[in-house]
Amino acid sequence: MKTIAVTDMRFQNIDFEITDIFPENWLNRKEFLLYKEKPRPCSALFFVCADIEALFISSDKTAVSAKMGDIVFIPEGTVYYVRVSGKTAAKIDTYTVNINLFDETHTPIILSDGISVLTNRQDNMFGVRLKTLYDIFYRVERTSSTVARNLIKIKGEFLLLLDMIAESASQNSEFYYPIRRGIEAFCEEWNLNEKIEKYAQLSDVSVTYFYRCFRRWSGSSPIEYRNTVRISNAESMLRCTDMKIKEIAETVGFEDPFYFCYLFSKKVGISPQKYRKQL
Repeated sequence: MKTIAVTDMRFQNIDFEITDIFPENWLNRKEFLLYKEKPRPCSALFFVCADIEALFISSDKTAVSAKMGDIVFIPEGTVYYVRVSGKTAAKIDTYTVNINLFDETHTPIILSDGISVLTNRQDNMFGVRLKTLYDIFYRVERTSSTVARNLIKIKGEFLLLLDMIAESASQNSEFYYPIRRGIEAFCEEWNLNEKIEKYAQLSDVSVTYFYRCFRRWSGSSPIEYRNTVRISNAESMLRCTDMKIKEIAETVGFEDPFYFCYLFSKKVGISPQKYRKQL
């Protein structure tokens, strides 16, 4: 078994076997104890796609925290358990992909020696890719109850996911750390209308440099990123609460409910009212 840095994955001839993909909702289940006493039989990628915190506690009592947008790698043989906190309103909070990674000589590969957060990307592109991968992996033939797995599509989607993780991790290391304090505060205050200058000052950089690093880190400007997070949370509230549209707009940070409806329609494709009716 050998370890490959996540940023070096694109330069390696990696093969893989996916044994399972499953989404989970943690509303009524706050712990995962399957591997508390026995080692995990294969590696896994764990993605947090809702506003929750997953705490991975290893047998040596070390803990790794994962929040929305994090991709976590859990190596084969790890003994651990998971505790989840937060008031989730999403239908799907996390995705887990059970995998075995190999090199060209079929030597097993791991991406870290212990449980670790590989990278973070809160624009939910990891979630989009994982949903597509899940749909392909468990696509059922219309004429039978058997699962028809298109191995070419599965392989293509998973390799795109790995490439996205590697690219995001590379960007994080180069562009995340110079403005880390600003990003952390910005992500915690996604529902506030603070000026970007505040987060640039927290990072001790100019506003122009903060914008440049933020775009290279997230793929969007700070305002676009904040609006994406707000609309994503608004979708959850429309699905799972009876709050009025105006109340949801105010809760996620929009002072003008008409602008909220305009932006929601632009990003989702339908108005908040129609979105709720469809559900």
